[in-house]
Amino acid sequence: MSSRIALFLDDDAELLDYLNSHLSAGVMLGYVTSADELYTRLEDKLGVPDILVLGLNVQEPIRIAEHTLVLHKGIKVIIFCDDNQKETIRKSILFSPFLSSDVTTYIYDNKDNFLDLLQQKVDVIENQRNYATTMAEVERERLASMTGQPLVTNYLDRLLDRVPIGILNLDSKGKILNLNPCAQRLLKYSERDLVSTYFYAVFPDTHESQIKDMIAAALSTQDRGHSGNQTVSFYGPKGKCYFDMTISSLAKSASEPILTVILQEVTLKVQEENKRRKIEQALHQSEQQLLLVINAIPELIAYVDKELRYQFNNKAFEKWFGLSRQAICGRVIWDVIGEPSYRIVEKYVRQAMAGNTVTFEERLSYPNSGVVYIRSTYVPNFSETGEVQGFVVLTSDITQSKSDEELEKKHLLELAHTSRMITIGEMSSQLAHELSQPLTSIEAYSRACITLIQKDKTTKEEILSALENVSSQAIRAQEIMHELRNFVKKDDSRKTVCVNTLINSAIKLLRLEFQEQDPEVELKLSEDLPHVFADRILIEQILINLIKNAIEAMRVLVAEERQLIIESHNQSEEVLVSVHDSGPGLSEYEINKIFEPFYTTKPEGMGMGLAITRSIIYSHGGRLLVEKNTYGGTTFKFTLPVEDIEFIEA
Repeated sequence: MSSRIALFLDDDAELLDYLNSHLSAGVMLGYVTSADELYTRLEDKLGVPDILVLGLNVQEPIRIAEHTLVLHKGIKVIIFCDDNQKETIRKSILFSPFLSSDVTTYIYDNKDNFLDLLQQKVDVIENQRNYATTMAEVERERLASMTGQPLVTNYLDRLLDRVPIGILNLDSKGKILNLNPCAQRLLKYSERDLVSTYFYAVFPDTHESQIKDMIAAALSTQDRGHSGNQTVSFYGPKGKCYFDMTISSLAKSASEPILTVILQEVTLKVQEENKRRKIEQALHQSEQQLLLVINAIPELIAYVDKELRYQFNNKAFEKWFGLSRQAICGRVIWDVIGEPSYRIVEKYVRQAMAGNTVTFEERLSYPNSGVVYIRSTYVPNFSETGEVQGFVVLTSDITQSKSDEELEKKHLLELAHTSRMITIGEMSSQLAHELSQPLTSIEAYSRACITLIQKDKTTKEEILSALENVSSQAIRAQEIMHELRNFVKKDDSRKTVCVNTLINSAIKLLRLEFQEQDPEVELKLSEDLPHVFADRILIEQILINLIKNAIEAMRVLVAEERQLIIESHNQSEEVLVSVHDSGPGLSEYEINKIFEPFYTTKPEGMGMGLAITRSIIYSHGGRLLVEKNTYGGTTFKFTLPVEDIEFIEA
């Protein structure tokens, strides 16, 4: 009977033709175009294949293999795969209750190698089929010979010479009496070399006691008993081979019993089994090591399936919730973390189940841990078909870091406020002069009104005009005080602000500085500048510090050489602000030290302004840089990230 091979290879006609012309004679190739066609053949039992080959692009090969072997056991299945798929398919085969070692993976590289693989499997199938057929024939002939043994003796001898299994006869001491040609081929010795030698001497010393025990067991059993089946190894020219061996007491002479040994090569089967065991052992060891690592991680790790039930968690997860793994496994999320906390994280769960990796920070109240701040990441898990099967949960307790962050922020605000007060102190004479002008005007207009009224030499229109001047000067003084009060007050709120507006506000506060030093000021402010989410007072303080520093750096120059350029740009989701001056510039040493606390280039400075400035910028997620100008002077730059304002405010 010929071997049948069913190919499900995505219409690979070239490979089909090649196999047809090169496989051994009698092999029948069939082409399957769909899984349904394959199942129909199996259900009708018409052309049931001995080997099924599933191509690289066949959808759901594991499911097809399982369905095939449920419908018809004993079919050998070869699944094509690439390097990325091999490990996933191998694990699926290993843990499937319907699949066995008859299902193997194969990385297709060329037609010749695949032909060799198919031919090996065909040879194994043919040998097994011939063995079964031969044994059936032998049994029929044995039964027939019970009544006419002299007529069939020669026939049986010829039959045993042709069977594809090794058969040897031994005496009671284990010496070889005779053997058929197949036994000679398997053992790689001629009949002359083997006859009268001890059978166990043919095999490695490690099998000597095993074979002697099998001979003793066969001799001790009555009525043609046998010693069972054992697997033994043999070193041939091509390396180590394996045989299934059975020793039976099938006939007795007048003096002693005759033992019959049946040998069948199972090298490929043993090698595949050894490989499978090694893979299982390595996989088990790898899983144990991974489990040790996961349990040693202080962060919470868990796996949630598509029904939102926990299927795995590490030790930290158990300790956090005060529950054992058995108590957590199988329970839905809200049963473990509590309904109030689940309502907060529910939107993130939906995003993960939609196939998105999501990271978030929330303040939650857990049943066993109280109120905590957590940072979590949900990573979706996809099946072979791309369906979300669940997601991995990675959670860290950031309560302490949040507390430290709040303390640091409070400390930074205190430093910033102190710095502003120092700045106001440095600007006190200018501010006094700024306020004295409207106050002097108010006093002059008021005195004029009094004088005119006392002399009764005025008109209603003159008094009204003077009072309007008094009002406008009072409003001017009020604006100065309003700007000053906004600059010095404490405020830690962040809002949507336009950096260009803050630049203009800082210039207003420093107008007396500009009047005294008289630099040439050039504003290059981008009109399409996006808003940022920031603390208005702190960013304004940064601008005042940088502009004031630039003006002070240019005092050593004559007025005509003092040039101040302030720029704003939108670049790569950031707002960039640059303050350029034409002063004497900084040395490399000063550039490297300029942001360190208490380092200053001013004789009367404290060295805290730029250090505080950098801390403020970093707290907003930006960067502060300093560099030399190509034309002389120094440029200070800072960036602020452009945030998703709608998301933050929500």
